[in-house]
Amino acid sequence: MNPFDQKLQAAKKRQNLLYLSMAMLFLISILVLAGIILATRGTRIEVQPMEAAMQSTMRVHAGFAFIVGDTLYAVSKNPTIEVSAAGFQVSRKMLDDADFGKVMRVVLLPLPARVTISTNISISDDQTMWLLGDTVLATARMLEYELPAGVYDLMVRHKYYQDQIIPLSLARGEVFSKNIVMSPVNGLAQINTTPSGATVSVNSVAMGVPPLQLELLGGEYRVSVALSGYQTIQDVFEISRDLPKVQRDYRLLLHQTTVRTTLSPRGGKLHLDGIVVKNTDQIAVTAGTIQRLKYSKDGYLPQSRSFNVAVGEVLQLDFALKKGFGQVTVESSPLAEVTINGQAMGITPLNLSLQTVAQTITLSKAGFRSVTKVLTPSMDHGKKIHEDLLPERVVQLQEAAKQYTNKVGVMLKLFTPNDVFTMGAKRSESEQRANEFVRKIKLTEPFYAGVHEVTHAQYSQYKKGLKTANPQYPVTSVSWLEAVGFCNWLSQQEQLTPVYQIENNRLQGVKEDANGYRLLTEAEWEWLARKAGKSKQTIFVWGDSLVIPKRAANIADVSSVAKVKVFVPKYDDTFVDLAPVGQMMQEKSGLYDQGGNVSEWTHDGYAIVPPVAGQVMHDPFDTKISRTHVVKGASWRSGSLTELRPAFREGRNDRHDDLGFRVARYVYKGE
Repeated sequence: MNPFDQKLQAAKKRQNLLYLSMAMLFLISILVLAGIILATRGTRIEVQPMEAAMQSTMRVHAGFAFIVGDTLYAVSKNPTIEVSAAGFQVSRKMLDDADFGKVMRVVLLPLPARVTISTNISISDDQTMWLLGDTVLATARMLEYELPAGVYDLMVRHKYYQDQIIPLSLARGEVFSKNIVMSPVNGLAQINTTPSGATVSVNSVAMGVPPLQLELLGGEYRVSVALSGYQTIQDVFEISRDLPKVQRDYRLLLHQTTVRTTLSPRGGKLHLDGIVVKNTDQIAVTAGTIQRLKYSKDGYLPQSRSFNVAVGEVLQLDFALKKGFGQVTVESSPLAEVTINGQAMGITPLNLSLQTVAQTITLSKAGFRSVTKVLTPSMDHGKKIHEDLLPERVVQLQEAAKQYTNKVGVMLKLFTPNDVFTMGAKRSESEQRANEFVRKIKLTEPFYAGVHEVTHAQYSQYKKGLKTANPQYPVTSVSWLEAVGFCNWLSQQEQLTPVYQIENNRLQGVKEDANGYRLLTEAEWEWLARKAGKSKQTIFVWGDSLVIPKRAANIADVSSVAKVKVFVPKYDDTFVDLAPVGQMMQEKSGLYDQGGNVSEWTHDGYAIVPPVAGQVMHDPFDTKISRTHVVKGASWRSGSLTELRPAFREGRNDRHDDLGFRVARYVYKGE
């Protein structure tokens, strides 16, 4: 064998060896793949809907896996497959552990149809509406929209065009394009003018002289109405599907020109032919007609000007008003000082010439309530003021509340005494004491008196830290100085002038003319207890009877027998000692508890000086400084006729647990 044949033979052996190796490798791959298939569980892929499944294709999108038929064999964990079908959207889904070796469902969604429809409407007009039923898909010149496959009636609507319905039958993934021609609305415009003879132009095209009936297609129209000597009218109207017929009645106005004015004084009213003009410096008026300007201001004589201004002319008018005056007579009883707008004018009666503007006229006299009137004099006829001035006290009394409650809760009642009564007791009166001098008293000053004795709740607002079993008990164990200190504090709370001048815890003086709170005078206290609200003066608070009516007063009785030495038998007020204020029946005066509960401090210093025989004391008010003061009234400890009588009086300068007080104040004393 020659060398060439030897080489050829060797090459054949090498080629056979290569083929054998490749066959062995393919066999090994088949065996490995078979091993993998046997080692792994296949996952069946179910494509829905059936129409998509019949034409679907599947591929591995991510991960190491392969698909045999409709079964997925996963080598790596959680591979992702991609499923597609004509007319459906591509779907990608990852194999999760729950579906491994079972069935993995893939649902393909149908592709929408793409609809593109345009119209012959102007490209700049975007008011075309595209509707499916009542649903507006878009408002635009062109519709570009995606719809699910199906059958539709698409409505195209525009206000200047007739509605058009486009039937659509759309397949999955279909691309539908169309251009439609919309038919415009046919309309009618009726145009009239006053005066006649004007020229009408529509969209800059002359249409003639009204009356006009113009057949117009749907759209917007600009109208111009012109007539020599008149202002040109510019207008815009529409012919639309909803309003195909339009009527216009134009009233032309004469040409305007300008009138300029200067006004003195300013601030009045300028009228043009009876109509108020707002811009008074420069006024637009009708040219070529006679018109009238009138300028007026309160307190001045009006002025008028008539004028006729030609087109293009500017007229200047000046108004300078003169003051107007009217006669006013001012009278009063009694004679009084007159001030007008704060300026003194003299004493009534007065005859005055005043400017015809609102005048503030005040009549005043010392001791009388001032009267203020606002009056506008008239140039046509005189005016008169006549006022009867009332004394200040009379007016204040008329204005005074019959009853009021002050800032700390003390209720006060108004009293207006005007009679003579007798204080004290005659020698012949049973249980009379020597210090109960008979005095004739006349009270005329109106005053307020506390309906109840001052309570712990009220007093503790002045003196903090007081303790009591019941805040409605009357406050007790207070000195006279502490009681009047409370009165001064109360006056300050209500911006009243304090009555008592106290310095360094000592009384330095008493202000008789102060209107602040104070204690009742002895005369007031006894008048309230014996005379107020009654037809005649009585011995006791409840009357003249020695038999005490039920619940007339909280005094020493059978309930108090364990606490007192002397008591009233066969009478039971149900209280052992103190009672909350107002528990007994209301007394004739309208007050409570003057007949008992606690005795009360009064304003007066205690004295035992007999009165001057036959003297009548008028509204006595003690201004002396005393160490001892009068205490009036029975308390829950009182059980004798002597103490139960309002005439009973004693002088004290100490505190006591059955001694309290009530407050009072004058209505206007000293004012």
